[in-house]
Amino acid sequence: MRIRIRLVAFALMLVAAALPAAVRAGDAVKADGIKVEVTGFRNDKGQLGCSLWPGPAGFPRDDSHILRHIWAKIQGNRGECVFGGVPAGDYAVTLFHDENGNGKFDSNFIGYPLEGYGFSNNAKAQFKAPSFDETKFHYNGTGTKQMSVQIIYR
Repeated sequence: MRIRIRLVAFALMLVAAALPAAVRAGDAVKADGIKVEVTGFRNDKGQLGCSLWPGPAGFPRDDSHILRHIWAKIQGNRGECVFGGVPAGDYAVTLFHDENGNGKFDSNFIGYPLEGYGFSNNAKAQFKAPSFDETKFHYNGTGTKQMSVQIIYR
């Protein structure tokens, strides 16, 4: 029994020793990717939600087509979303200020936005959301693709 306990303790020590190396390796993977800097928040309440779209299917309303969605903190009226480990391709980003922290983009009964939002290429919504083609950009799969988006409030 004591041998088994010692083996388990030894295995846990090996896992603990390997953990910092695994975290560092994961960080290296995340260094390459798409970095979106968002400015113009009216306050630091809630959180920033960013979605990465791999194509026009469902854009920008059908969440089942999103490649990745992440949440980020807002500090000093700025936020940053980083999508690491993304393969080369054409993408678009949608984002919103989840000001009340309920995890969704709030709009009124006719679809008028109640929270701030934005699109890659700073594409503007006129009477409808911009298309994927208006918001798309190319990522070559290496290094970091940086972009800035100004959040919009209506």
